[in-house]
Amino acid sequence: MNSNWNNVLAGKEKLSRRILCGVTVCTLSCIGVGQSYGFDMGPKDPLRQFNDVPATPANQMFDPLRASDVCGDDARTELTLLDIVSSALCHNPKTREAWTNVKVQAAQVGMSKAAYLPTLSGTVQAAKDKITNHGTAENPFYNQSNSSYQNAALTLNWVLYDFGARSANVDYAKSMLTSALANQDSALQTVFANTVKDYYAAVVAQKNVQATQDIEADAKRVLDAAVVRVHRGVAAISDQLQAQTAYSQATFNRNKAEGDWLSALGLLAIDMGRRPNRTLHLVESDNVALPDTTFMRSVDELLQTAQERHPSLVAARADLAAAQANEKVIRAQGRPTISFVGKYSYNNQPQSSGVGQQYFGETSRDRSIGIQINIPFFEGFTRTYQIRGAQAQVEGKEASLTDAELQVASSVWTNYQALKVGTDNLRTSQEILDSANLAFEAAQARYARGVTGILELINTQTALANAQQQRIAALAGWQNARIQLAASLGDLGLPSLR
Repeated sequence: MNSNWNNVLAGKEKLSRRILCGVTVCTLSCIGVGQSYGFDMGPKDPLRQFNDVPATPANQMFDPLRASDVCGDDARTELTLLDIVSSALCHNPKTREAWTNVKVQAAQVGMSKAAYLPTLSGTVQAAKDKITNHGTAENPFYNQSNSSYQNAALTLNWVLYDFGARSANVDYAKSMLTSALANQDSALQTVFANTVKDYYAAVVAQKNVQATQDIEADAKRVLDAAVVRVHRGVAAISDQLQAQTAYSQATFNRNKAEGDWLSALGLLAIDMGRRPNRTLHLVESDNVALPDTTFMRSVDELLQTAQERHPSLVAARADLAAAQANEKVIRAQGRPTISFVGKYSYNNQPQSSGVGQQYFGETSRDRSIGIQINIPFFEGFTRTYQIRGAQAQVEGKEASLTDAELQVASSVWTNYQALKVGTDNLRTSQEILDSANLAFEAAQARYARGVTGILELINTQTALANAQQQRIAALAGWQNARIQLAASLGDLGLPSLR
């Protein structure tokens, strides 16, 4: 090491030791007058960007101050469809994730608008400096400096004009926020529709339990009647055996129905964010009026409504607009920018006039303001390929929008036909149930008088059981079809359940 220093200093050896301690560096970034220190300080929303997010009832679900008013009481076990859907919308993780995405995109809009404001950054340094120099060559020297010094700098930058880059970025962020809001609406409607579907499946299972219990009771009465007739010698033992078989089958169906009911309740509890073993009782009215024919609008009108309002189409159109804005952003980033810049710096660090010379205190200040123009002359064709990639993304979003339009049209058509069939079956199922009741009553009377055999009685009982289950399924199916059609139209909301 000594030989190297001798070569460099032409026969002089220099040994310099510097000890720097007590250094504090602080960086401050400012946007206008709203400071952000990296801590939970300053205004939460200085640009009031979150005021642009609609205060919809759905968003109120995630407001801690209002959630209890919208979501209801989680301790309740007597639940209507409205209670169940409200709880599912509040506690389903997909709805919370969608709301989080809305907040993220709202923040992105705020960031894009903040680019119009100046930026101010500062650096402050306070240090204690100990320097020792000594040499052992032709002219030996030794000097030492102990000093404390500070330096600071303040830099201002304000982009005055950028040929549309910032405005395009704001358009892009706003389109992404619109897409996030539509996706939130879509997530809410998906959870809504799935919960309604599971609710009516549970209703069918619950009513099937009661129906199979009634059927089991009827089968027991038929069995008792057959036993009496066999004991009196007016019927063969085969009547009793056939009645016993029908009764055992009814018991089997009742056990299965109870298992299906418990499974359906568990799935519904999970939709509500509860454990599947929570006790639930579904409150559902049996008095369902036949639908008014004015409810069924023309399919062309329904398709038009869906094309205008369905959230998945709103989101797809917003995604396309965002892709188009992103292409403008990329193009504008390759254009010049004109900025107003300013700087002020202060430094009082001791300086030396040369090797072996004593250190003396010195204070320097630097002030400057001006206009800065940045011109990207050549970027290695990077911008060209970025623009081509952005154009390809626009084409992809156009295809996605077309696909979404077809998917919505298919859903509307399918649910429209399902509701038409459900409306017809609602009337027909009541007629079948009325006829089956009359046939079973007549067969019971005929069998009691010995006019008919056990097979006719069992057959009419089986027909009555099927009619009861068809009626239950038709009622729930029509209600579910109505909700699913509303969902495919993008017009689903809590008022739909009233």
